[in-house]
Amino acid sequence: MPSAAETWDSRYNDPAFHPAPQPNPFLLESLPFLPPGCALDLAGGAGQNSVALVARGWPVAAVDVSLSALDRAETLAHSHHLPVRRVLASAIPREFPPSHAELFLIRADLEHFSLPASAFDVILCFRYLQRSLFPAIERALRPGGVLVFETFTVDQLSFDRGPRNPGHLLRPGELRDAFPGLAHIFSREWKSTESMASLLARKPLHP
Repeated sequence: MPSAAETWDSRYNDPAFHPAPQPNPFLLESLPFLPPGCALDLAGGAGQNSVALVARGWPVAAVDVSLSALDRAETLAHSHHLPVRRVLASAIPREFPPSHAELFLIRADLEHFSLPASAFDVILCFRYLQRSLFPAIERALRPGGVLVFETFTVDQLSFDRGPRNPGHLLRPGELRDAFPGLAHIFSREWKSTESMASLLARKPLHP
C-alpha cells in the first residue's frame, strides 16, 4: 500500500491534475480579520494560500508530506519573486519566523509533526482533516491569533469526486464544535459543486 507521500506525489505529478491557481476564496474573505505576525499553513499543497499571505507580508511555514506539492509551491513563490526556504523537519525550525516575509516549505508528515505552543498568529487548514491535530492547533495559536479552517463534509459523498473515506470528512456540526477554546468569528456549512464546512475563529487574549 503506498504511503501518504507516495499517494500525493503521484497526484501532483499527474499531468491531468491542476490545483486551483488562486488562493482559496474563504482565505481572501478572511484577510481583514487576520492579525499581523507569522502564519502556519497545514497541508499547504501547491502553495496558493501560503504565497498569498507571504505576498501580503506574513512569514509563512507551510507543511506538506508531498515533495511534488512543495516543488509546485516553490515554483509559485518564485513566480511572485518571493523568498523561499526548504526544510526537512519534524517540528517548526528554530529559525522561523524570519524578520521578513518569507515562505518556509517544510516536508513532513503531519501525523508525526510537533506544533509549538503559542507560536503563530494565523493558522490555515484547507481541504485536510486530521482530528488528532485539533488540540495542538488551539495551543499553537498565540492569544489573539486566528484560525482559518475549511474542508469537506460527509455530504461530499453525494458528489462523484473528492475524498471517499468517511474518516476524512466532517460530520454535521463537527467543525463548529472542534475548537472549544476559540471564539467564533464566522462559521458555515455549505454545498454547491462541493460540500464544505468553514470556520474563522480567534483565540481569546485572556484565558
